[in-house]
Amino acid sequence: MIRAQHRLWADLIFQPYLKWLFKRHFHTIQLLGTLPEIPPRMPVLLLPNHSTWWDGFFIYLLNKRIFRRTAYLMMLEEQLRKYRFFAKIGAYSIEPKHRQGIVKSLKYTVELLNQDTPLVSIFPQGELLPWHTRPLGYKRGVEWVLREYGKPVAVLPLAIRTEFLGEKRPSVFFLFGEVNSFDSDTFPGMDWLERAEGALLDDLKLRILRQEEGQNLL
Repeated sequence: MIRAQHRLWADLIFQPYLKWLFKRHFHTIQLLGTLPEIPPRMPVLLLPNHSTWWDGFFIYLLNKRIFRRTAYLMMLEEQLRKYRFFAKIGAYSIEPKHRQGIVKSLKYTVELLNQDTPLVSIFPQGELLPWHTRPLGYKRGVEWVLREYGKPVAVLPLAIRTEFLGEKRPSVFFLFGEVNSFDSDTFPGMDWLERAEGALLDDLKLRILRQEEGQNLL
């Protein structure tokens, strides 16, 4: 397993480069709806859908613009071995085809939650799937992490969608769900979490159709 190794120099290099990439490839990046109110001393478990190659970059942007926490992102080990630099900005790995590797990565996730006010992002689907996929196909890792951590965590669903809306470049839209503080005893389960994310994706679709204006993150 590849552990995250945050380095300030890596952030200083990556932030302007990513801003350039976003402006080159996207017409606009908008946050719709309201900002989540996170308990200030509680770790955050951010749970987005996973429908584009860009999703990890989107999480990085949201953290820099909204949360401003020490952020971590679970990433396929095959990809992180190719792009080791991402470990310097908070990525860590998982091998979904190997049970021992999965357990090791989930234990490391618990270790990260025990740090000082982290933001840890996991894609519960565990793979790239079209945004309209139903059921979403959530794996059980989040449930395992909450059980092993044993203390309250701010669980925050996130819907991400890209659309071509009359421009050469696509637009990106984000919508946060409701923040819930869960521990292993109060967590309603993965089926509930999957339904909540599905409803959030449907809500985002309607907001885009209504041409709702959001906060421009570019």
